[in-house]
Amino acid sequence: MIIDTHLHVDFGSPDVPKRFLESNLSDIICISSLIGGAFPSLAHLRAANDSVLRWMDQYPGRVIGFAYVNPRLGEEGVRELERCLDAGMKGVKLWVSVLADDPRVDPLVEVAQNAGAVVLAHAWVKTRGQLPFESRPQNVAHLARRFPQTRFMLAHFGGEWETGAKAARGVPNLFVDTSGSLPEADMVEVLARNVGVERMLFGTDNADFHYCLGKILAANLTDDERERILCGNAQDLFRL
Repeated sequence: MIIDTHLHVDFGSPDVPKRFLESNLSDIICISSLIGGAFPSLAHLRAANDSVLRWMDQYPGRVIGFAYVNPRLGEEGVRELERCLDAGMKGVKLWVSVLADDPRVDPLVEVAQNAGAVVLAHAWVKTRGQLPFESRPQNVAHLARRFPQTRFMLAHFGGEWETGAKAARGVPNLFVDTSGSLPEADMVEVLARNVGVERMLFGTDNADFHYCLGKILAANLTDDERERILCGNAQDLFRL
């Protein structure tokens, strides 16, 4: 079994999630929509999240929905998240509207924690500079430390695998997905040593499936460790 914990609809090629499912590349996928871009309005969020709900209806049992949020919207944004979780979504998608450890994120995390939902936070390390409110892995780790009872996902190694591994080390409620980042020798192994195989999750972030899978299959891991990354940890995380 393979569970892709990081996919998007309404972003890039719209046929990617459908192809992954109908070609049986992934057995289960976790999806969010980024309609509205970096600073979505409430109407954008509703459109994005309604799109995810339709995917959940179309592929029952095979799609785990993540609600897109904008912490700048305050109480309206909180109510939208509550609507999505009540409708069956199991995750929250935080992109670049604010830094991950901005206090405006806290009310959304509290709702997620009460619902047992997982918070997927974007982070990236760029040599040419971040977007205005683009988190680094340290921002996500700081947020996770503030809410030790909430489960968080650090997206795509944190954008630079050595920095991501260091940030997530010692933060037991912070999982790391293996999408993104250029493949380099030992990248998966370094993450396993610093974070632990039990906190690693397979993901593609809409990149080529076999490229992302190859990083796991080529790593110096046992078969049991690969199985944990490809599906077992996600099964536990989402209580499947």
